[in-house]
Amino acid sequence: MRVMRTSAIYTWATAKANSSRAPFWVGLIFFLEIFLFLPLDALLIFFCLQNRKNTWVYVLMAAAASTLSGLMGYFVGHFLWDLVGSYVVPHLISASTFQRVSGHFQDYEKWAVFFGSLLPFPLKALSIGAGVFQLGPATFALWMFLARLVRFSLSGLAMVFYGDKVKQFVDKHFGRIIMIIGAKVAAAFLFFWILAR
Repeated sequence: MRVMRTSAIYTWATAKANSSRAPFWVGLIFFLEIFLFLPLDALLIFFCLQNRKNTWVYVLMAAAASTLSGLMGYFVGHFLWDLVGSYVVPHLISASTFQRVSGHFQDYEKWAVFFGSLLPFPLKALSIGAGVFQLGPATFALWMFLARLVRFSLSGLAMVFYGDKVKQFVDKHFGRIIMIIGAKVAAAFLFFWILAR
């Protein structure tokens, strides 16, 4: 039964990655980044593997959509913090993480955005923090987009050079990869639930 389910997921994901609307799916997935706990770099790699001629389209879509997702968080922090702050901390972001982010913004501003967006740092904390501490929205969007473009371009470049080997590995071990991703998502929800208590 699990094999059939995994096969169905693989068939569905492959169909989306090979469809004419694949750039739309990449954009939608990365736009929803602020709500999701999925390993988005792995999803970008999957799309690139299925249709390598569109690799750079996917990279640009991912960077742009991720930046728009970050701007959503930014405007929540900027305009709605008084209303939602008590829910966000500690339910979505731990108090210690938020304090650490606030310190980085005060000390480094645009570099905090750039390196926070380049590294696997929680987008929720980064974007909401930038809004709360009133970093300029254009500055935030520019540095986030540049960092995301660099990050996703590295994934795309890896697929250009090593795509065949990676595709063979993914096709062979897709079921195990899905289980690992599922475990990671479950662990992330558990981690945030424990922090919120």
